[in-house]
Amino acid sequence: MKRTIIVLLTMLVVFVAVVAVLVLRPVAKVRADHHGCSEATLSGNYGLVATGFYNPPGAGEYVHVAANFSMLATFDGKGGLTFSYLNIVLNGVPESGNPYSYTGTGATYTVLPNCTCTVTIPASATPFDAVVTAWGIVVDTGGDELSGNLESTAENIAGTFDAKRVAEGK
Repeated sequence: MKRTIIVLLTMLVVFVAVVAVLVLRPVAKVRADHHGCSEATLSGNYGLVATGFYNPPGAGEYVHVAANFSMLATFDGKGGLTFSYLNIVLNGVPESGNPYSYTGTGATYTVLPNCTCTVTIPASATPFDAVVTAWGIVVDTGGDELSGNLESTAENIAGTFDAKRVAEGK
């Protein structure tokens, strides 16, 4: 019996010591603003989907149809952007030019240290004949996802989008 009590007391002391180490050990504080963001935060391929409204040419000022599109956006980590496989669906009907592709220069992005971002796509890069601006964009600090709003200079596009980094296969 004496031996059982000693074994139980030893187990109790070890248990208390382990709990004390786990509870009292210093824990590093996490600072959300420690790393921040920059253009390098967005680098690589992103699958982007958007939904909103489009005012087709000649349809009248207040005629907007449902618009959806998806594309593969490639951020170069330095403020440059290209896209490919742009597929557009207007009012439930795929556009006849699908998929569109743009690999020239001119599409740009800027990421601020607070992880907000703007993207500008020139008119020559869109089938809509208008500069498309994405604003109100929030980028997660790891650069794996971004989301925001879309609008065009011709006031014929309005919507929201979400983009997620595409994992590279090995």
